[in-house]
Amino acid sequence: MANMIIKSNDEKLKNQFADLLSKWTKFEGFDKQFLELCTCEKLEKGKVVMSMTVDEKYCNILSNLHGGAIATLTDVISSIAILTTNLEVIVPSVSVEISMVYSNPAPVNHKIFIVSSVYKSGRNLAFTETTIYLDSEDSGIVIAKGSHTKFIVNKKAKL
Repeated sequence: MANMIIKSNDEKLKNQFADLLSKWTKFEGFDKQFLELCTCEKLEKGKVVMSMTVDEKYCNILSNLHGGAIATLTDVISSIAILTTNLEVIVPSVSVEISMVYSNPAPVNHKIFIVSSVYKSGRNLAFTETTIYLDSEDSGIVIAKGSHTKFIVNKKAKL
């Protein structure tokens, strides 16, 4: 994970994010396999853009990225967007709701862009929206849109 390319104009945010990813991916959890495929194209407070090439092992029988993989990417990347709102203090969170709308396939070996933003963050809940694009963020070809609400546990995580 130390090899992930992170593109950001904010050097402090970039370094804090790299440190977070380094700790996160030491765990052999479900998230790790998806994070290892991603490149961080843009990083801002409350917003992250990741890209990845669709790997065959995450595809359905039609050689398109599986809907469950798309939902997992939405979950993981929107969770990262929430964490970027304050990388000084990493607090754990759990999903309350996740909703997906699928509109186009993402064929194997194509690049996708996952754009996730926090549009409201309160004391206990954070709300995100995620759009996944085919080939480029500016292509206009939307693969899926997701909303994700997370409960913020108000104690520091032990990463």
